[in-house]
Amino acid sequence: MWWIWIPYVISLVLLVYLSNKLGEYVDAMDKKTKLSGAILGGVLLAAVTSLPELITSITAAIMGEPGMTLGNILGSNVFDVVIIGALMLIFYKSVSTQKISRGNVIICCATLLCSILILLCTIFNWTLVIPGINVNILTPIIILVYAVTLMFTRERGQAESSETVKSGSKNVDEDVLKLSTQTSATTKMLVNKGEEQSISSTKDKTKDAPINKAMTLSLQGIIWRFIVVALVLVGVSIAMTVMVDIIAEEYNLARGLAGAVFLGVATSLPEIVSTFSLVRLGNFDAGYGNIIGSCLFNFGVIAIADIFYTKGTVFLTDLSSLILSSCLVCSVIVLLVFTLIRNSRLKIKNSITVQIITGILTLASYITFLALSV
Repeated sequence: MWWIWIPYVISLVLLVYLSNKLGEYVDAMDKKTKLSGAILGGVLLAAVTSLPELITSITAAIMGEPGMTLGNILGSNVFDVVIIGALMLIFYKSVSTQKISRGNVIICCATLLCSILILLCTIFNWTLVIPGINVNILTPIIILVYAVTLMFTRERGQAESSETVKSGSKNVDEDVLKLSTQTSATTKMLVNKGEEQSISSTKDKTKDAPINKAMTLSLQGIIWRFIVVALVLVGVSIAMTVMVDIIAEEYNLARGLAGAVFLGVATSLPEIVSTFSLVRLGNFDAGYGNIIGSCLFNFGVIAIADIFYTKGTVFLTDLSSLILSSCLVCSVIVLLVFTLIRNSRLKIKNSITVQIITGILTLASYITFLALSV
């Protein structure tokens, strides 16, 4: 049944195109609103680009394929963290000058917590099911972690926006005070010089930075296009679940491996492309938030899929789940350490070297998974 690869590849191309559009719309909203990168990338875009995981995982659970459900999510998360590492290597110069918002640090910590919980569940064979509702004990815990994280991220985002406004206002007042104490001749000279430098700087930035065509649209137009693209993305995702199940059956592949590779990588394409688009446009914080926020959202997807799976629990304790969860914990720890170092007030020498090492280690985690799964 070789023909199944044709619609599979077409679906991949559609996912790439739609995801790139989502990245452009979020970057435009970031510039047109006062919302932080953690809110736009870590919550809004992460939720939308994780819709493929949500739809495919629920579909797999209803079809009675818990291995494909868990493999899809864990495989997607491991692959998502690899994307952050790869972008650190590709755009190492521009990324090295950008900080990560505190809201994204909170999301990263929550992602690590959920990863550790699933790893412990796999190691110690936690198959406890809550009587009456037939869901694993981890399901309400993960939902609670996600809800609390959203609350803290929202508060942190509002605080950072307020701090930015106050800082900008303070800087303006200081500049006005300094200018008022200077003589008129000196002031004119400085203003003329500043205008020349500003014009020169603007030309350089315009020449170097990619142009986001979505910026020409109104905020309302951007939001409507964002919604339409997200809905089309859902439809493509449902079709991909059916195709991957056919591929797994045709080539006699384990459902966990098929979910982690063919479905996990495919459903990670929205995060990959939209994050690449954001980082290319110079918005690493929103791109980082998109990836790490998608990872956290995906854990919520596992919890939701566990509710839909009525024959037991999707939290399997097989070897494939152990390998995936172990690699995920290691890669998220590396990413969190890098994030804390980047945001620390200490001046770290050779910060680019730390960034490159982080990228290499995250790539190594996915290679390790593939090697152990063969």
